[in-house]
Amino acid sequence: MKQYDAIVVGAGIGGLASALLLAESGKKVALFEKTARTGGRLGSSARDGFTVDYGVHLISRGPKGPLIQLLERCGIEPGIEFTKVRPIQSTGGENFKFPHDLKGRVPDEDFEAVIALVNDIKNMSDEETHALDDVTLEDHLNTYTTHPFVHCCVSQVGFIYCCIPEYRLSAGEFARCLKWEAEARCSGYPSGGCVSITNAYMEGLERYGVELHFGMPVERVVVEDGTAVGIVAGGQEYRADMVVSNAGIKETVLDLAGAEHFPADYVQRVQDLEISFVSIIARFALDTVISPDIKMLSNFSSMPPREYNETLARGEMPDEINSFIVVPSSFDPSVAPVGKQLVMMTTAVSADLDEKYAPAILEALIDSAEEHFPGLREHAVFVEKVLPADAARTMGEDGAGIGIAQQAGQAGTSRPSVKTPLPGLYIVGAEAGGAGVGTELAVNSAIEFFDTYVA
Repeated sequence: MKQYDAIVVGAGIGGLASALLLAESGKKVALFEKTARTGGRLGSSARDGFTVDYGVHLISRGPKGPLIQLLERCGIEPGIEFTKVRPIQSTGGENFKFPHDLKGRVPDEDFEAVIALVNDIKNMSDEETHALDDVTLEDHLNTYTTHPFVHCCVSQVGFIYCCIPEYRLSAGEFARCLKWEAEARCSGYPSGGCVSITNAYMEGLERYGVELHFGMPVERVVVEDGTAVGIVAGGQEYRADMVVSNAGIKETVLDLAGAEHFPADYVQRVQDLEISFVSIIARFALDTVISPDIKMLSNFSSMPPREYNETLARGEMPDEINSFIVVPSSFDPSVAPVGKQLVMMTTAVSADLDEKYAPAILEALIDSAEEHFPGLREHAVFVEKVLPADAARTMGEDGAGIGIAQQAGQAGTSRPSVKTPLPGLYIVGAEAGGAGVGTELAVNSAIEFFDTYVA
């Protein structure tokens, strides 16, 4: 029976970050991943000369964010260049930059209210943002303006940050995301695609001697005398002083460890946690370059967010589909063959949406993108279409865009702790602890785990 200082379950970016921090500190670490790939939503695949990200990403703080800062903290020189960009917003065929281009599109008092909102957030301390953890962004924004178009714009920004609409999103979490991005002023896309970040983490794990087990699902967490003491994988038991799970809080607590090992109120809390909206994705590899000037575009409906999602829930199409489009080959030509283009697009829908409506939403998403990329379909070398059920198989968590939703009552001080009530068991990734945008949230969770409970 092998003994380790720590076992990490899951090779999503939160798991990779945790394993790297532990190993760099001198601990003997083993990492178990049920699939053959690394990085979770930050992973990529190679096909016909294209490097295709699994998720559709903007790295909010680029090299100044936790993804790169953690590597440097552990002595890894990532050698990754970032191309700075801010998404252009678009609705009704018009492109504009938020918030300043709202001037003239809404009454002056509403424009001034948005500017006040943004400036107030920029001037908040991180501690002050926590006062808004349990307030929805919708309610907070209403204290500034109730103008419907402003709410559409702000909700779309929140969608890019946290993959949920304003009427669910925590105002505190929105504030932290916007504040940190504004402070860094270097949001962008990495050279070589997002897999370059994952590869840098893997380089660190190999340097520090992490024992890697890919294609080996963890069957259960071993609990003895009320303490997590290891895992079973491949029919074999592996022991450790701590088990760090990036497999998702519900799967870890309810399935791998077992609800019987936790207090009843904690189990109920875990069961009640809601996930973010789920992903619908289309990846287009094109035989030519269409619309070469577009790098990143956030397209949204002018329909109020609640009405928009209620319309989808009835199986009807809104006037436009809320979408986020990234063109990786416009940032780094190496991710596509010469003279070709890679276009990624995503939208998100409520997890309880009837799955029979998802294919129509996917086609509407592509239709919307084709307005900006004429001939998108006819120039496709290949197309990868990802419905929520597909995303659930490849990214877990029922296809959630991020994981446990950063909504009011589940964000900041109300977010599940990385430390579980079961001694020796910790949860990292986009499911517990941490704050921020997407993949940065997962890495922040790993940092919180290590700095609070290990260092």
